[in-house]
Amino acid sequence: LYGDLPLGDGAASLGAALAAAAADVEEVHGVRVELASGGDCPLDDSVEALVLAAREAMRNAAKFADTERIDVYAEVTDDAVAVFVHDRGAGFDRAAVPPDRRGLVDSIEGRLERAGGQATIVSAPGEGTEVELRVPRRSS
Repeated sequence: LYGDLPLGDGAASLGAALAAAAADVEEVHGVRVELASGGDCPLDDSVEALVLAAREAMRNAAKFADTERIDVYAEVTDDAVAVFVHDRGAGFDRAAVPPDRRGLVDSIEGRLERAGGQATIVSAPGEGTEVELRVPRRSS
């Protein structure tokens, strides 16, 4: 799902690519995305996978959370790049997601695993959702 969408007009960094993804979600779904960051880094294959997974998490929140705002925080350290997507919306029970709905498994978790990272999704009905996406930094 959404695997080959462009990340924006010439986005060359994590911050620029996340901003393009957030703008896309805002425009399509009419939900405000608040973006904050603790650092930036150039795009490579694993960071691009991270941004695409974050875009899918933002889309899911916009479509299903019944909220007016989504918070996105990016953090770059010497060892890893992480993005947190949080909403204070409806939340969900993972066990109740129909098996034919593959966005979490394929477009978020699977994408991060293929990039050598991991995704952690915490949600409960009425409690909102937090998606933590993390990939290791590659040496330049």
